[in-house]
Amino acid sequence: MVTRHEVSGTPLSAVESELMDRNIWYAGAFSDGQLVGFMRFVRLQRSARRHVAEVRSVYVNRALRGQGVGSRLLQHLIESARATGIESLILAVLADNVAARRLYESFGFKLYGMEPGAIRKGSSYIDQALYSLHLAATDH
Repeated sequence: MVTRHEVSGTPLSAVESELMDRNIWYAGAFSDGQLVGFMRFVRLQRSARRHVAEVRSVYVNRALRGQGVGSRLLQHLIESARATGIESLILAVLADNVAARRLYESFGFKLYGMEPGAIRKGSSYIDQALYSLHLAATDH
């Protein structure tokens, strides 16, 4: 998951450019007109990997976590990926983010590896869990 701090410095022009990119697809959740969650997938660029997209930038407002927002976003993202010809989704999540890992696993994502010490926070390191979902084989 990303934090507001991590994306707050992103120039608007960069966001606008991504919104126009046909290889990046966003899903958003709104409550009372306010954005409360989002995620995206990015289709890989190499011709031999165009059938794969990476799930990135997953965020749900802390006050709404555990209320199904992430599930609805992920379901929509998977359906959209399938509709655009994506055959496989991959993602990386902090290994200690148990709630997110449960969500991904409930949709059929399979753990295929761990990246030790992938993320540095201050003076400590956190592993990343690597997941994949083959879309032809899933129905949620």
